[in-house]
Amino acid sequence: MKKALKLRVGGQDYRLRLTLGGQKRLKERFAEETLQTVLAAAGDSECMAALLGEALDWEGSGNAVTDGEAFYDLLVDCGYAGQAAFGGLAFDIAACSGLISEAQARTLKKTLTEAVDRAFQQVEAGGLSQDGEPETEARPMTAAN
Repeated sequence: MKKALKLRVGGQDYRLRLTLGGQKRLKERFAEETLQTVLAAAGDSECMAALLGEALDWEGSGNAVTDGEAFYDLLVDCGYAGQAAFGGLAFDIAACSGLISEAQARTLKKTLTEAVDRAFQQVEAGGLSQDGEPETEARPMTAAN
């Protein structure tokens, strides 16, 4: 049996693995190295859906759902929420598939969780503008003569 990330979702077991063929398809689709796509998946729904689709659909997976968008919705229905949760899943898939080590996946998950927590602390403190950038005090512009 091939190495795979095992998840129980909606009462069913799923096995996720990003095969070399899947990695190549992601590289071609997004015109970047597969690891870049994995890193982007935490905040990019198109990358996440593509990653999930490739990780679900491989010979011998036995998965009931192999469409990335449908699986994303299933995850949400079963309680997955937030950038840290989905990013963590992407990193776990990468580690299980040999793109990164388990230690690197743990570091990435910790770093992402800390970044998301900091962003929400700033939002709660009223420190982010509408475009997500930190607020800065307005300073009047003066004309130099």
